[in-house]
Amino acid sequence: MKIVFVHQNFPGQFLRLAKTFAAEGHEVFGLCMTDNAQKSPIPGVKTYTYTPAPGPEDPRFENRYSPVIPRLRRAYGVAHLARKLADAGLQPDVVVVNTGWGENLFLKDVWPNARHVAYFEYYYQAKGQDLDFDPEFPVTNEEVIWRLRLKNSMQLGALDAADLAVAPTRYQRDTFPTYLHDRIGIIHDGIDAQTLVPKPDIAIKIGTKGPRLDRKAPVVTFVTRNIEPMRGAHIVFRSLPYLLDINPDLQVVIIGGKGTSYSGSAPGGQSWFDVFRSKIERPVDWSRVHLVGSLPYDQFVRVLQVSSAHIYMTYPFVLSWSLIESMALESRIVASDTDPVREVIQEGVNGRLFPFFDEKALAERVRETIAEKDRSAEMARAARALAVEKYDYATVCLPQWRELLGVPVLEGVQRRRA
Repeated sequence: MKIVFVHQNFPGQFLRLAKTFAAEGHEVFGLCMTDNAQKSPIPGVKTYTYTPAPGPEDPRFENRYSPVIPRLRRAYGVAHLARKLADAGLQPDVVVVNTGWGENLFLKDVWPNARHVAYFEYYYQAKGQDLDFDPEFPVTNEEVIWRLRLKNSMQLGALDAADLAVAPTRYQRDTFPTYLHDRIGIIHDGIDAQTLVPKPDIAIKIGTKGPRLDRKAPVVTFVTRNIEPMRGAHIVFRSLPYLLDINPDLQVVIIGGKGTSYSGSAPGGQSWFDVFRSKIERPVDWSRVHLVGSLPYDQFVRVLQVSSAHIYMTYPFVLSWSLIESMALESRIVASDTDPVREVIQEGVNGRLFPFFDEKALAERVRETIAEKDRSAEMARAARALAVEKYDYATVCLPQWRELLGVPVLEGVQRRRA
């Protein structure tokens, strides 16, 4: 089969699928706006880069209509690239697009005979989800809400231009209007649960001058792409004095950059990291708190493998891969009691939950996790079992994706596996 994946920052969520289908002998193509794929090419995958169509140059206009203008520019840009490829003979069987960037709007007109699959991550609401969740960061400009409606209009247009649609979790599917639920399937991207396994005897050195960490002393971990409100970093920073009170040997490792991924910019040109650090009310022994920034993936895994209690937090928003990965690693999960988390973490069964805004409750759940070692280990094993049962790429998610996309296992691959 000929399969096209479209993502402005390809491969994005499609890395494993692209690698799998290319390795099986299918013709796989990636259409993207950046050159990441060329820097780290995927064997057997042909990538093509498009340039967004020209658009308004007035920054005031661009900002006010930012949910629409960049997406339309991408939609036109990738459609013109697709037209050139079609004219050169490329007629794919399947086109899979992450709709968050607007790129699928015109592709069905270019390739009308293909099966078009829209990958949806989130449908925005003014009330009841991330926007009005945190009273510390209220929305004071109603045009923020208007911009959400513009984003949603692009999502609805993407759905209209697709034959099939999918979202990675039930919570994310359910953010869409109820009348659309039957049109959107639920298939997770999948995690490599066969590789992500616990290693209780592992150790890792933090930086060139930092300590060597292992399971002999308690290690509390927190992971986020960037230090910002959306993933509860402000609550974690406030909890630090209480966490360090638990045990004089306890160490905290915080993985995350100083940019922004989902939240707005911090006030006064600061980073959210600086804002949160400045607002901690009690003194913190920073020699026991290791702010390591973004780590290579293998080091991220090793940090979680030495963790005694792993904190995960999120607003009602997109669920992070890192939570499912930490479950596969048998991390002792302490997580915010929010809707997307409750889809995978059940209180007292495979983790512990706490009220999102209560830093003292967070620290208390961490204390329980460290103190009740046998119970915590039992819950950690249950967390891994769920990760393997529902989110393992090879045994669960890939077969689901294969059925949705109609991509067969080629005969030669079947013989090699036999």
